[in-house]
Amino acid sequence: MNIRCLIIDRNPIFSETLKKFIERFRDDFQVQTIANIDEAIETIVSTDFSLVLCEPSLTDLKTGLVSCIMDKKPAVPLIITGQDDSPSLKELTKYSCVKGFITRPIVRPADLAGKVVLALGSLFYQGDVRDVNAATFFQILEQDCSDYTLRVLNTKEKIEGLLFIEKGVLIDALCGTIVALEAAKRVFSWARVNIELYNICPLSEKNINVDMPTFILQCSNKWQSGERPTPVTEKEDSSKSTSKTVGGLAGLFLKKAKKK
Repeated sequence: MNIRCLIIDRNPIFSETLKKFIERFRDDFQVQTIANIDEAIETIVSTDFSLVLCEPSLTDLKTGLVSCIMDKKPAVPLIITGQDDSPSLKELTKYSCVKGFITRPIVRPADLAGKVVLALGSLFYQGDVRDVNAATFFQILEQDCSDYTLRVLNTKEKIEGLLFIEKGVLIDALCGTIVALEAAKRVFSWARVNIELYNICPLSEKNINVDMPTFILQCSNKWQSGERPTPVTEKEDSSKSTSKTVGGLAGLFLKKAKKK
């Protein structure tokens, strides 16, 4: 599966940096960079892209480019790359094609990776489970020895985190402005969460190096006694229905969750 990404930006240094980041995600990511908005529109019309990344200040972004993206069936996911105080940003976020925002300069590969995976969700989404414990579910995926990105949603506190798993090994994590070990510690300390499962790990550099059984045990001390989770079983709350096939132990778990 070839995943074509288009970067539209007038800064060639930023474009090349972003391109190198994304191309490292996986061999089937193909990235093209364009600096001119008119050329970008012509390219989008004539070529199918899985994702577009664009700075919000480019001329005609709110009309021609967005209209061009929305006219594609289905609409191409768009990630905005700019400053938080950009006057164009608030206007752009109302469009359904806008799937995320990446700050400039890019300083956290995990943040970029998470935004890209979620924007391309339909390509990698496998299903989700509800009202489970992240640490316990991670222990299932460890045995699966596959690549995953987990979007962990703490609905009680209205926060979320990302766990990046390569061949069953947790290599990085992100929770707000917190990264790596501290982010994983926070996510694993939540007693009950909802988890979205994506069958890709776009990162390769290992930024977490701990003995996981001991680490998870330490995180469990943060659970309140009234919220201590029970082991994951087929009686856990059901997952969303998905037509995609999930292999390994993760797939077995999702099947069991649906049978409730």
